[in-house]
Amino acid sequence: MSKFASFVLVMFIFLLMSVVVSFGFFVFTPKIKAQRQLNITLEQQQEKLEVAEKRFDEKYKQLQQLQEEEKNVDLALKKRFDERRFEHFIAKYFKRYSLRSITTEKEAGRQTDIVEITAITMSPLSFYRFVDQLNQFDWAAEVVSTQQFRSTKEGLETHFMLKVYTRKH
Repeated sequence: MSKFASFVLVMFIFLLMSVVVSFGFFVFTPKIKAQRQLNITLEQQQEKLEVAEKRFDEKYKQLQQLQEEEKNVDLALKKRFDERRFEHFIAKYFKRYSLRSITTEKEAGRQTDIVEITAITMSPLSFYRFVDQLNQFDWAAEVVSTQQFRSTKEGLETHFMLKVYTRKH
């Protein structure tokens, strides 16, 4: 091969490489930068999505828990108040008890049975266990009077009012 042919071949390769490099620099570099920017944006969106999914999962668990509690309350409101069953329940927590009066208040769609209870217990802890278990019992109920204990020979006497909520029957 002659020197001129070698020179032309080298120049041709140089020009070809210059065109390829220029093409890459002016065409591919902006596309690579745009791709990089899209990847950064995608990563940021992914992080935001993960945070949102985590918050959604927490709220969804809370919603399910509230729905379950609401279902239990709804079932509790549908049941009639059964005094004998309540006496069986209260006997576990008090040494002696008496239900003095039961009155019923009826409002639109709701009925409230008010039970006045005098009970004797060995310690205030028994009363508070009763209240804790009352929240898990078959009826929606609440203790409405202030709690006071008076010492007697048999133990501590307490007097309280209990409201039991049901649907109007």
